[in-house]
Amino acid sequence: MTALLPHQKFEIKTRLSSVAARQKLMEIVEPRRMRWGWSRNHLPFEGEVEVNTFRFSRVINYRNSFLPILEGEIQNDLDVTKLVITAHLHELVMILWPIMGLGMLAVMSVTGESVGYWMIIPLTAIILGAPTIAFHWELNKAKKILNEHLEIDEYSSM
Repeated sequence: MTALLPHQKFEIKTRLSSVAARQKLMEIVEPRRMRWGWSRNHLPFEGEVEVNTFRFSRVINYRNSFLPILEGEIQNDLDVTKLVITAHLHELVMILWPIMGLGMLAVMSVTGESVGYWMIIPLTAIILGAPTIAFHWELNKAKKILNEHLEIDEYSSM
């Protein structure tokens, strides 16, 4: 079922050195912390940037359970630096969303209400479509921010 949930692998190539690329990431990623209210005074991302790895997500001022987590490595590749990134949902969402969807379908089939089997297709479209649309909407925003800060030559999906 998790194969049906949104995820994307891609790489970003930049002419910056791996040290400079790491430094640029550190400039736009703040440490993860608990937020009780909304503030506009923050960096675009929150998470961790290690020596050659990173894991972060965008800081948003609204609720979105399908916010992508960007996880990856910084690699040297001849005259460019590659950021090999996997964007995926939070682990808890990957577990609960399919369970909720299957539960809705099970309740529909057990109750035998006048809903009927014709509702299975639209419900399945909603269950699979909602996370996909929200995930890719946020992922495109994150890619745009990375593009602005990392002097990106190209990004290519894997």
